Amino acid sequence: MKNIVFLNSCPVWGGGEKWTYTTAKIFNEKKDYNVYVATAKNTELYERAKKAKIKTQEVRVKSGISFLNPLKSYKFIKFLKSQKIDILFLNMSQDLKFGGICGKIAGLDRIIYRRGSAIPIKNRFYNKYLLRNCVTDIIANSKATKETVLRNTSQWLSEDKIEIIYNGIDLNKIDQAANKPLNLYEEFNIKEDKIIIGNIGRLNYQKGHEFLIKAVGKAVKKKKNFVVLGIGSGDREQELKELVKKKNLNDYIIFTGFRDDVYNILPGLDFLVHTARWEGFGFVIAEAMAAKLPVVSTDVSNISELVIDGESGYLAESENPRDIESKILKMIAQNNKKEMGIKGREIIENNFTIDIMIRNIEICL
Repeated sequence: MKNIVFLNSCPVWGGGEKWTYTTAKIFNEKKDYNVYVATAKNTELYERAKKAKIKTQEVRVKSGISFLNPLKSYKFIKFLKSQKIDILFLNMSQDLKFGGICGKIAGLDRIIYRRGSAIPIKNRFYNKYLLRNCVTDIIANSKATKETVLRNTSQWLSEDKIEIIYNGIDLNKIDQAANKPLNLYEEFNIKEDKIIIGNIGRLNYQKGHEFLIKAVGKAVKKKKNFVVLGIGSGDREQELKELVKKKNLNDYIIFTGFRDDVYNILPGLDFLVHTARWEGFGFVIAEAMAAKLPVVSTDVSNISELVIDGESGYLAESENPRDIESKILKMIAQNNKKEMGIKGREIIENNFTIDIMIRNIEICL
């Protein structure tokens, strides 16, 4: 029996939290593992873990120097030792700092840092110490992520320490949801003749929603037979709504807020558009492809590892509203959207399923 803790201090729900929850849930259902999720109370991750009957440990870690709080460290180290934890998964950079030191002091066998964002790691003395002396393994969720991990660290961090394990999509959940699709025309009062485009993700700087809004503003001058559903919440929500209002696009962009029924929404979409400045993996893109949706996405980070330009979707230049507009209009006019969606599903089935991901993680353990 191996005792595992998944430490994830992110206060909001996103791709990393989805990965933590999904992975912890699957391992919790296996007989050979005893699993905990360590996170702050009243977060979406905490509530979902409790509902799934995964043991939880309250840990509140903030960015900055709060990870040096000796009382928090003492309590977490005491927990790791008392529960005889063997393996600790770390998610965010503050989790690396806090959990890396605590896990080292507690004498854990494995301390695994999952890197889910293709942003270079700063060449700082503490990162050098943590990654060389505390972390035993690094999981990168794409080739692009691995490359950015090594960009500033290759002189002192061994490439052999990094394993690429792509995020996995639960095809059964996707297929079950397809049997219970939401009527988006009815729920959001959309006219039946409109093409419905989905945009899914946190409303934050990374996701580049302003480029989507500007692209839509250009596109409606040429085509008016579409509407975009902005699915998600975040710290830029009010700012983005004001931008939509300023550009008179309220009839073309609808913000739905956070939804926990995204899989039921996917079947009602014609295609997905994604305008992120960077990604680690592009979870929502893979989910859309699994649901047989073609994709228009900015060509950042690892997205070209998912989307084959011209076959399963179209790739646009990052931060370029005119090119994003061009690819949106091209997809609207595309008569082979169904075939592109089928190609996308094949890509997911062959490379990005939950079974493949779990099997690769277990090899690391």
